[in-house]
Amino acid sequence: MSDPNTLRIFVGTAEGTRLAERLAEHFGPQATLRVTLHGGARPPRGCLVDRIGDTEIGEAAAVIDALDPFARRTVRAVRDATRRASIPRLSFRPRGWERHPLDRWVEVRDLQGAVGAIASVARTALLWLPPRDVAAFAPVGGLRFPTRLVRMPVGWSLPPRFEPILAAPPYSLAGDTLLLRRTEAQAVVMRATGAETDAPLVRAARSLDLPIVMIRPPLERGEVPARSVDVTLDWVDSILNPPDYLRTAREWR
Repeated sequence: MSDPNTLRIFVGTAEGTRLAERLAEHFGPQATLRVTLHGGARPPRGCLVDRIGDTEIGEAAAVIDALDPFARRTVRAVRDATRRASIPRLSFRPRGWERHPLDRWVEVRDLQGAVGAIASVARTALLWLPPRDVAAFAPVGGLRFPTRLVRMPVGWSLPPRFEPILAAPPYSLAGDTLLLRRTEAQAVVMRATGAETDAPLVRAARSLDLPIVMIRPPLERGEVPARSVDVTLDWVDSILNPPDYLRTAREWR
């Protein structure tokens, strides 16, 4: 159902939280901004957080998907729900890191691509991935995989060559450089999240001239995402304040 005064925002990243706060600054007096949180994202100021972890839309004039693009199942569930409800939806996918001339990236499409590439890159690779993805590297024999974790997952049963290293954010260039040296990593495997919290590891690998097996973020086929906050603000304004001729057409329907 459509409520002309409600905007549903699915927030799953730090960039998504900042976007929701900007939307609240611009449209808060005019519209109700309802947020569904995913992936441990911080609740945005000025918005009503009324759901956590689901993909229901409810009544809304439009939907903004500011989810982690790597959470493909959730992204697709939100896409399908908006299509069924015939509600406008915009995907917010800010631009990732700019590749520095000194970066040594081996870019791959997905996790399996990273698994296939790593043996030809290094014998010891630091993994900076969600814990559920780490086990995919178990069939790769003869390599060490020190693994950075925010918290120890329940039931860690990987062999000793997967050394868990607990390190909570915030991260820094000095700290990540020390981590790479201490683990004797010859490469890094990580996602191209574009997040500020992950950028120190990219710079640390660059400073040590280490390659990064970089997993590119997936894109839904046929979609053109918004790459900036300003573009998203313009899109929301067109939904909440349509031109007169569009408003007349909607009323006529």
